[in-house]
Amino acid sequence: MYIVNKMDENELNQLINDISRKLEEKAKNMIQTEDPTVQINDGNIDEIISKNNVVFVDCWAPWCGPCHLYEPVFKRVALKYKGKAVFGRLNVDDNANSADKFGVLNIPTTLIFVGGKLVDQVVGAVEEEILEEYVKKYVSN
Repeated sequence: MYIVNKMDENELNQLINDISRKLEEKAKNMIQTEDPTVQINDGNIDEIISKNNVVFVDCWAPWCGPCHLYEPVFKRVALKYKGKAVFGRLNVDDNANSADKFGVLNIPTTLIFVGGKLVDQVVGAVEEEILEEYVKKYVSN
C-alpha cells in the first residue's frame, strides 16, 4: 500500500509551472515559426514588385480584426508557394502612400503584381482555397 503525502501549495504550484512550461515548449515546436513573408513599405514596394515576376501583397492594419484572421491563411499559402512568388505584407496605417497609389480602399486587400504591374486584387479575408486559386492563376508550375 502506498501512502501519498499531501503536497503543500508551493509544491503544487511548482508542478503546475513545470507542466505548463513543457506544454508551451511542445506547442512552440508544433507551430510553424518561419515567416515566409517580407515586410513591404513605401520605401521598398516599387523595388520588390519590379524585381520579382509575381508578388502578392497583403494590405492590412493592426486594428483590423479580419486582417488578423487572414494573416495565417496568407502565410500558409506563402509558405506553400515559397520560391514561386514573393508574398509580402504592407501595413496601410504606416504606408498610406502605397495604399493610395494602388487604390486600396478596404482591408484586408491582397494586391497581385505580375511583371511589375498590378493585375488583380482580392478584397476581404478569403479562405485559403480561394487565395490559392489566385496564386495558381498567376504562378506557373
